[in-house]
Amino acid sequence: MASTPQASIPSPPGLPIVGHLHQIAKSGLVGHLLDVSRDMPEGIFKLKFGSRVGLFVTSADLVAELCDETRFRKMPGPGLRVVRRFAGDGLFTAFSEEPNWGKAHRILLPAFSHRAMKGYFDLILEVCDQLIAKWSGMVGQDILVADDMTRLTLDSIAIAGFGHRFNSFEKEQLDSFLEALARALGTSLNMITRLPIQNRFAKKAQRQFDADIAEMNALVDGIIAERRQHPAESNDLLNLMLTAVDPETGERLDDLNIRYQVLTFLIAGHETTSGLLAFTFALLLRHPHVLAQAYAEVDRVLPGDTGPEFHHLARLDVIERIIKESQRLWPTAPAFSLAPYEDQLIGGRWLMRKDRPVNVFSPGLHRDPNVWERPDEFDIDRWLPEVEAKRHPHAYKPFGNGARACIGRQFALVEAKLAIAMILQRFAVSDPHGYRLSIKETLSIKPDEFHMRVRERSPHERLSVATVEQPARQEEAVASVSGGGQRLAVLYGTSLGTARDVAEEIAERASLDGFDTVVRAMDESFALGLEAEDRVLVVVTATYNGRAPDSAVNVERAIESGFFAGKQWPDARFAVLGLGNSQWPNFQAFPRLVDETLEQTGSRRMVPRAEADADGDFDGAVSGFLRDLWKALGGEAEPSTPQPSLDLRIVEAGAIRAQALPEHATRLTIVENRELIRPANGLWDFALEPPRESTRFIRLQLPDGIRYRTGDHIAIYARNRPQLVERALARLGLSGETQVEVGGQGSRFRHLPLGQTVSVRQLLTDFVELQEPAPRRALELIARHTRCPNSRAELTEMEGQWDDYAARRLTVLDLLDLVQGAELPLDGFVELSAAIAPRFYSIASSPLTSADRVDLIVGTTKAPAWSGLGEHQGFASSYMRDVQPGDEVFGYVRSPNPPFAPPAVPATPMILIGPGTGFAPLRGFLQERAAQKAAGTPTGNMLLFFGCRHPDHDWLCRDEVERWAADGLVQPFLAFSTVRKHPWRYVQDALLAEQERVWTALKNGAHVFVCGDGRFMAPAVREALIAIHGTMEGTDHAHSSAWLEELMETGRYHQDVFGFGK
Repeated sequence: MASTPQASIPSPPGLPIVGHLHQIAKSGLVGHLLDVSRDMPEGIFKLKFGSRVGLFVTSADLVAELCDETRFRKMPGPGLRVVRRFAGDGLFTAFSEEPNWGKAHRILLPAFSHRAMKGYFDLILEVCDQLIAKWSGMVGQDILVADDMTRLTLDSIAIAGFGHRFNSFEKEQLDSFLEALARALGTSLNMITRLPIQNRFAKKAQRQFDADIAEMNALVDGIIAERRQHPAESNDLLNLMLTAVDPETGERLDDLNIRYQVLTFLIAGHETTSGLLAFTFALLLRHPHVLAQAYAEVDRVLPGDTGPEFHHLARLDVIERIIKESQRLWPTAPAFSLAPYEDQLIGGRWLMRKDRPVNVFSPGLHRDPNVWERPDEFDIDRWLPEVEAKRHPHAYKPFGNGARACIGRQFALVEAKLAIAMILQRFAVSDPHGYRLSIKETLSIKPDEFHMRVRERSPHERLSVATVEQPARQEEAVASVSGGGQRLAVLYGTSLGTARDVAEEIAERASLDGFDTVVRAMDESFALGLEAEDRVLVVVTATYNGRAPDSAVNVERAIESGFFAGKQWPDARFAVLGLGNSQWPNFQAFPRLVDETLEQTGSRRMVPRAEADADGDFDGAVSGFLRDLWKALGGEAEPSTPQPSLDLRIVEAGAIRAQALPEHATRLTIVENRELIRPANGLWDFALEPPRESTRFIRLQLPDGIRYRTGDHIAIYARNRPQLVERALARLGLSGETQVEVGGQGSRFRHLPLGQTVSVRQLLTDFVELQEPAPRRALELIARHTRCPNSRAELTEMEGQWDDYAARRLTVLDLLDLVQGAELPLDGFVELSAAIAPRFYSIASSPLTSADRVDLIVGTTKAPAWSGLGEHQGFASSYMRDVQPGDEVFGYVRSPNPPFAPPAVPATPMILIGPGTGFAPLRGFLQERAAQKAAGTPTGNMLLFFGCRHPDHDWLCRDEVERWAADGLVQPFLAFSTVRKHPWRYVQDALLAEQERVWTALKNGAHVFVCGDGRFMAPAVREALIAIHGTMEGTDHAHSSAWLEELMETGRYHQDVFGFGK
C-alpha cells in the first residue's frame, strides 16, 4: 500500500478556524452538501466543521468499495454520537463492535418477517383510517402535511411495535413526546454544526436538551412498565425485547438497552417515513402526469370503496416506483457513516484511515451523473424492472447498507404504500399555494411548511381504467397425488419463521396425499445425514444478506467446504423455493446456491427454482410453486373418494376456551381462597382514608410437570362478571343461550373460538373484555348501524367531544347505554371489544416450601366508575375473589424479565420494600430464606419495609412476619398511614428514618427489591434512596441519581411495580 500514489481529497475553499461552518447556514447542511457534491466530479470531498474534518462520498463506484463489509463497517458519525446520549446502544446508534447490537438484531428480526407485516397490517390500517377521518373534516382547508404524516407514522409504530396508543389524531397539537424529540434532534444537529466554544455557552439549550431526554425516557419507561404488568400475547417488538433470548448467546436484553431500543424504534420508526410521505405528495403535486398514473392504479386495485387488504399492496406497482423515486431524490435519512477496519485505499488513490468515519451522502449518491441520467428530474420509469436490473448495484442506498441497513424498511414501505393508496382513493389533492420545496433539517429531512388541500373524490372522477381490469384469475386447484408411502422431506432454512410456516403447509398437503412426510430444519437434516431415504426433497429457504438463514448455516458451510462435491443422488428429485424481499441485496443468493448444489449431485429438478418476494405477490408465488410442484409429482391422479363416517364427541366449554388461548395457558386448580383483611370499624376516622377493599389469600395447585421459582408470576385469564354479561345481553337484545358460529380472518381475531359454535353467553364471558375502554372508531361503527337519525346525530356530536369521553374510560357497552337509540349487532360489538389479556400476580410463596402449589395475595378494587355509570370493579381481581376451592382457572407461570428473584447466594443481604399487596413476592423471598436457614444454610441480613393503613386491619400475613422477626430472619420497619402517633406514614418515611441502617446494608452489598405501586410509591422510594446517598456521600442530586442508575445496571436494584396500565 505504501508504494501506491495517494491523492489529496478535494475540498472547497474555507476559512481559518471555522472551516466551512459559515457556509452551512445559508442552505442548511443537506443543501450545502448537495451543492458541493455537484462541483466534485470525483465523487469524494471533505469539509471542515471547525477543528473537525468530515469526509463525504457520492460516487457509486467508491460507495461499492465502502459497502464491502469485509473492509468497512458502520461507524456512527458525529450526529449519531450526540443521539447516543438518549438512544444509547440502540440498533441505529450502536457501534458494530458493541455486543448489544448483534444481540438485539438477532432477537428483533422476527418482528420484521413477512408474516409479521401481515399481522401489523390491520393496526396500520386503523391509524390510516384515523387520518382519513380527520382529513374528511378538513375539506378546503390547508393541511400541514408533515405534521399529519408524523401523527400517522408515530401512532403506527407505537401500536404495532409496542401496543401503545398515542391517539395523535384526537389532539390539535402534536404529542409532547414528538415536540421533545424534534427539539432533541434539532439540538443534536446544532451541536455538530457549531464551534465547540459555541456549545459551551449554549447552557439554556443544554438544559432544554436534558429536559427533553427526561421526558422521552419517562414515556418509554411507562410503556415498558405497562407491558410488564399487562403482557400481550404477540411477537411484537416489545414482547421480543422483554422475553426473547438471543439464539447465539442465550442472553436477553438488559433493562437499559430495552429503553434504548424502544426509543430508537419510536424515533426511527416514524421520523423518516413521515418525511418520505410528505416528500412524495410534494413531488406528485409538481408532476401531475405521475399523479394521474397513481390515481389510475388506485382506481384499478381499489375500485370504489373497496377496503384495502394486505394482498393489494403487491399490486401497487406505480406507487412503489413513486416511493423509490421520492427516496432517490430526497432520502429522509440522508447519510450513513462507515469506517475501515484497517487503512484502506478506495478508487485506487483515496486513503481511508483506520476507524475514521467516512459519510455516504445519499442525496449526492442518488444523483451520481455517471449512473443517473437527468439526475435532478423526477422520473418513476427509472424503476421499471428491466431498467432497475441494469443499474449500478450500489447507486441507491436510502436504507443504509448490509447487515446494518434499516431493519424496519419493510414496515416503512407497507405503511407508505397503504397511506398513499388510501389518501388517493378517497381524496383529490391540490396545491393552491404553488409550494416551492424547502427542506427542514434535524438529523433527518422533510419538506418545511408544505400545505396541501383535499376534497372528496366523486364517483364520476374514478378513472375508467378501473372497469377494464381483467377478472381475477381463478385459483387453479391443486390436484391430489397418490403418494403411496413414498418418502418426502421438506427442509427449511429460516431466521424469522416464515420458511418453516410454508414448509409445514407443503408437508401437511403431502401427508394428506399419502406421502411419508418429514419436516426438518436444513441443519437438522444435515446432522442426520441428508441423503439416502429422502427421495423427494423440497427445500424452502430464505436468505439473509446473501448468506444462509439461522437454521441453515451448517449446510452453507458444508457447501462452501466442498462436502457435497462428490455426492451422487441420481434417484432423488428436488425442488427449491426461495423466500425473501427484493429490497434486500442478493435476496435469492442462498436459495440459488442450494438449487445449484443439489443439481450437481445428479438429482433431478422437478420444477424450476421459484422465488417468493415479500415486496411483491408473496402468497401468489407460494401458491404457484405448490401448484407446479404437485403437477410434477403426478397431480393427474384422482382424489381419494371420502368414505361416509360419523364422529360425535362431547366438547366441554373450557376446552373451547383453551383452544383460543396461547399454548402455554393451562388449568390451575383453586385449593384455598380466604380473606386477609379484618374489619376497620372504630380504628380510625374513615374521612382520613377509607378501609382497604377485600384482599384474598389464594392457593393454587399446579399441573404435573409445571414448576416455578421464587419471584415468578402467575398469569390469570379472567372471565367477565355474570352481572356485566347479563347487562350486555339485555342491551344487545339477545338470549344468552343463542348459539353462534364464530368465523373470521386476520390476526386480530385469534383470541376468538374461530370455527367453533358457542353460546352468546360464553362468547361474551370468556373471549372479550367488556370493561376495556372503547376505541374511537366505536362511535363511527355504532352510528353506521343506528337507524334513528337523532341518535346518529348524538353519536356524531360525541365524536367531536371524544377526548372528554375517552377520559371517562367509557366501554362499548357504556356508549350504547348513553345513547338509547344506538344499535350495534353482535359481530360489531365483539369486533370492537378487546381480547382478554392475562393479569399477572406475583407469587407469594417459595418452591422450597411447596413445589407444586403457589400462593397469591390478590387485592380487589371497587369504586365509582370514571364513566359515571355505576360501579367499577377490577376485572381479574373480582373474578379471583369469587373462585372457590375446586374451581379451575386458566393461567401459566411466567418469569418476569428482568428477573425479580432473591440473590442466588443466600448470604447476600436484602432490603425488601413492599407496602400493601406489594408484599406478595417478598413473602416468597422470606419463605425461601426461612427454609434455607432451617436447613443450616447461612443467610444474609434482611430489612423489610412494609406499609398499610392500620396494623389491626390490613397488615398482611402479620403472624408470619412477627414469627420470622422473632427468629432473627428479618428486621421489619412498619409504616401505618392512619395511625397518627406512629412515626412513619409511608415506607419512604421509614427508609429515611433508618438511613444509617439502610446505608450500612448497601455498603455490605445488599440488593434492593421494590414491589407495589409504580405511580407514587416506587418514585418516592427512589427519591428516598437518592437522598440517603446524597446525605451519606455528600453529593448532589445528579451524582446520587447516577449512583442509583448504576445499582440498576449492575443488578442490585430490582423493582416489580404496577399502576401504569389497566
